[in-house]
Amino acid sequence: MARNFMPLMAAVLLLLVVAVADASGRPVAGDPCSTTDFPVLCKSVVKGVKKPSAATAAAIKALLPLTQKAKAKAKKGKDDTCFSNFDSAIDNLQKSLKNIKENDGFSLNINLSAALTDFETCIDALEEGSPSSSDPIAKSARLLRQMADNCLSLSTLLPH
Repeated sequence: MARNFMPLMAAVLLLLVVAVADASGRPVAGDPCSTTDFPVLCKSVVKGVKKPSAATAAAIKALLPLTQKAKAKAKKGKDDTCFSNFDSAIDNLQKSLKNIKENDGFSLNINLSAALTDFETCIDALEEGSPSSSDPIAKSARLLRQMADNCLSLSTLLPH
């Protein structure tokens, strides 16, 4: 029970941190990726989209197929923790796309926070097992975490 509670708490804490961020997180005019922690990665998936809702949707749509590939790698590698977390992340990302269509910024932030937590949980589990830096599941999980972090940053630009 406590193990299931931790990802929820992490998501809530992340949401609170995002909610109290200061005005320095405002985007540079016309560049929603300027608010992200990984702007080069963001720009590579957003591809010049300026509208925050469209940029957020583009980032999520880029993240979904990569998460599906990572889930397949985890299944093949018999990594049950990452497999189930990638599966959960896919569900949360699909919900996030619905949230954008429904203009539900609050739920969008919750679902993106949950997806980010899913990737972090996989990484944490892998680090406990001390994988090599070339482990394909670990490499995928780290990239997915960065992309999910960007999605969450972009989502904060939407009205709530």
